[in-house]
Amino acid sequence: MFVVAAIVVTIQRGVYQFPNDYAIFRAAFWNLIGHQNLYVLRLDQARDYFKYSPTFALLFAPFAILPFVAGLMLWNIVNAVAIWASLEALFPQDRNGVAQILIALPTLRSMQSSQSNALVTALIVFAFVCYERGWLLRGGGSAVLGAAIKIFPIAALSFALPRRDRLRAIGIAVICAVSLVGLPLLVLRPTELIAQYKSWGALETTEATLVGSSAMVLIRDAGLNWPAWPIQVIASALVLAALAVRRRDWEDRSVRLQFLALTLVFCVVFNHRSERESAVIAICGLVVWLLSRPPGAWRIAVFAAIYALVVLTGADPVPAAIKRILSPELRFTIPLTIGWLVILGELVFVKTTTRTVHAAHSA
Repeated sequence: MFVVAAIVVTIQRGVYQFPNDYAIFRAAFWNLIGHQNLYVLRLDQARDYFKYSPTFALLFAPFAILPFVAGLMLWNIVNAVAIWASLEALFPQDRNGVAQILIALPTLRSMQSSQSNALVTALIVFAFVCYERGWLLRGGGSAVLGAAIKIFPIAALSFALPRRDRLRAIGIAVICAVSLVGLPLLVLRPTELIAQYKSWGALETTEATLVGSSAMVLIRDAGLNWPAWPIQVIASALVLAALAVRRRDWEDRSVRLQFLALTLVFCVVFNHRSERESAVIAICGLVVWLLSRPPGAWRIAVFAAIYALVVLTGADPVPAAIKRILSPELRFTIPLTIGWLVILGELVFVKTTTRTVHAAHSA
């Protein structure tokens, strides 16, 4: 299903429209091996800046060296297969089908913009699965690779913290990070790579003043002109506090899944540059939360309301009049922020019943 959607989207966007994000990624590879500054706007290549790491630019090689449309199709297929495979690994068969159906529409929306959000989602979920299974190298590699794309997936390293071998897991992740940071040395001199990272840092400093569709926009709309980082620090502390509170219950898989859900939604709500195409990451988190334990009526109602506002109201069949009535914040930021708070509250304050623990273990 996802692969067919990827092919259709490629024809739709790659033949009849201009896939700007893919063009940015593709141009970044050629600029990198051409020893050009990655973080300069070149309107003859694409209509926005490249905002990811030099490592991502290099790793985009398999897509960039192909003809434009062929590379775009491969990129979309990789995104589609990655999120499908991550959910296959995460859920047993009885819940996997539901998860795949619920995540299909936001995945399609991300692919329509040729973005990396579905792949980032998959890498976070893969990191969780790998740490569950004791695959420390794969877990650390997945988290660090995700961070090389969008930085925030580095939060996936928190999945290693409840483990008894956490120090070894973090050490392996650090080795993975150092390896990926230095990977562009395959095509650049050290001074060139340092210059690229300096340019990236300068661009990120400028971007830090923009709040996108994150929770920080709600702070701004309330008349508080706060920078993003204090809010992000507070939210990060809350995530770690929730992990500390439920650490003794980590053997309960429903607790682990709820923490995965909290982390996925966190990566969107508190990313100051979030946009509607990032919804696949947060919606995947909400799907994981919904399926983490037998869903009661109130949990289904909360999920359905958020899903309708975030996913369904963005669909083309929805009348433009409805979209005008509902503000962008009401269709994205507010429901996702509420969803994150609900997951946080349930994780911290709602203890798992014996019946739920048994069901989670048997799954």
